Amino acid sequence: MDLRRLMATAIVSVTGLGLAGVAVSSLSSGVPGLPGGIIVGAVLVLGGAFAIAGPMLYRSTVTSDHLLRVAGWNTLGVVVTVAVLALVGTFQAADGGRVAAPLLSGAVIVGVSAFAHVLIGVNDVRRIRARTVADQRRKAAVVNRFVRHDLRHAAQMLIGYSDRIPNGSGGDDAEEATDGGDGANTDVAAKIVSIARQLNETQSRVKVIDELLEGDPDTRASVVVSDSIEERRSSLTDGHPDASLRIDSDGTPAVRGGDHVVTAVVELVENALEHGGDPVDVRVRERRVGDEVEIRVVDDGDGFPADERALINDDEAETQLRHSSGMGLWLSKWVIEFYGGSLTIGTNERGDSEATVRLPVAAGSKSS
Repeated sequence: MDLRRLMATAIVSVTGLGLAGVAVSSLSSGVPGLPGGIIVGAVLVLGGAFAIAGPMLYRSTVTSDHLLRVAGWNTLGVVVTVAVLALVGTFQAADGGRVAAPLLSGAVIVGVSAFAHVLIGVNDVRRIRARTVADQRRKAAVVNRFVRHDLRHAAQMLIGYSDRIPNGSGGDDAEEATDGGDGANTDVAAKIVSIARQLNETQSRVKVIDELLEGDPDTRASVVVSDSIEERRSSLTDGHPDASLRIDSDGTPAVRGGDHVVTAVVELVENALEHGGDPVDVRVRERRVGDEVEIRVVDDGDGFPADERALINDDEAETQLRHSSGMGLWLSKWVIEFYGGSLTIGTNERGDSEATVRLPVAAGSKSS
């Protein structure tokens, strides 16, 4: 059972039950005239609508976070209106005035205010969902472009290498393909294996993005990024035997996130190893800054291109004619933002490439 969802819908239903209770109490004590009957009827309708809306919202497809948002608007409408009515009533009483049936009169005003605020909340949620859908479409377009590019490039490479494999016909092509002996065939096989690994990496990245688009961030999970990077040191430097990978941490607490957060930073480290100097020198620096953990990935390369910086740092929008050259940076950006963090890339004063990640400190972590 989702307690957040239950609490949100309970707030809406309790509002309705409270209004209905006031109306029934007024009926039992007698309602003077037609105007009083209309007011009681209005309060009953509003109360019934709220009471029924609670269970309906619980069974709806609206997310728990959005339901809490609607319930928050409902609560705001009730609290603010009751406070205003209390002040007005106090002022009138002090001035010798009197309000007929104050409870019933206040109930109809509170009910209308709560109803209006629920409508505001629903519109607010629709706006957020529309923005989320637009953002998901933008991400899907970026992923689609990268996947199409990778698949097309891989297909072209495989076709090219397949032409170098002997076809057994004994013709000139076969003789030409085997001129290099076993060494040539081994080279072709290695190239094909490399392409297969690249396609597997693309598939893994798409899987992570799919999980982000479909799921909610698990705010209970936590990870110490520097420790996870250290555990993967050998696999990271496997293809870079001359590389230097230095990992420094001030003993910072864990960040809010999990394996996907580590994946995001690993992408940045792999990018640094790929585009750093010769031999490459990569530094990963981790420290706490307030309620966040800052992770800097620095390499001694030529710095990020200006177009790349503008896109990843949100200075410009991604288009078909103007786009980032790598899927890894986008993956890092989306994962980090998914967990409430931020990613910026740039070039430091020494001309080195520098990616800066900021993520919220995990709940319960203490400053070092």
